[in-house]
Amino acid sequence: MTLYIISKNKVLQNRWAMILSLFGPICRESIPSFIKSDAVIIIHDDVLAQLTQIQKESLVGVPFMVLSTTPTFEQARFYLTMGAKGYGNTMMHESYLVSAFQSIYEGNMWLSPEYITQMIQDLPSMPKKETNPLATLSHREAEVATLLSQGDSHKEIAEKLQITVRTVKAHASAIYSRLNIKDRLALALLLRN
Repeated sequence: MTLYIISKNKVLQNRWAMILSLFGPICRESIPSFIKSDAVIIIHDDVLAQLTQIQKESLVGVPFMVLSTTPTFEQARFYLTMGAKGYGNTMMHESYLVSAFQSIYEGNMWLSPEYITQMIQDLPSMPKKETNPLATLSHREAEVATLLSQGDSHKEIAEKLQITVRTVKAHASAIYSRLNIKDRLALALLLRN
């Protein structure tokens, strides 16, 4: 695996390289002309905005994450539709950056929890399927699943249902396992289709 860190801002480049030093990052100011097939790219949005169409097309099929100095939800949506597998703040906490990189490397997507919640809330309501996915869950799990799919946090669900956050997390794990899904975004999509 080759990790490219791409930014013209040396301070950010050094910060990300230090946080992800375990993965042997290669720091650059621009997209390499040849991108290895096993590459993962973390790119500053300032660089991405200046790429030519041909350079942008070279990113197709390559897992990349965009980091922004001033992140917005609209920008996150734009970059995700462009093919990005992650989006976050240039100064995100070290543990989040490592987690984001690992998620993308494993073939998953990564967004901050608030953006995931926003995306769930923006999903259109769809007509219900003939079979209800909640039918396989217990009554309490169905309640938790419904609240998760609406974008409520674990803490908000715990308060609404008068249970502990730990119990909410246990229910969430059971729900994901029973419905064969990975996360709350998949749950929201399943329940809205």
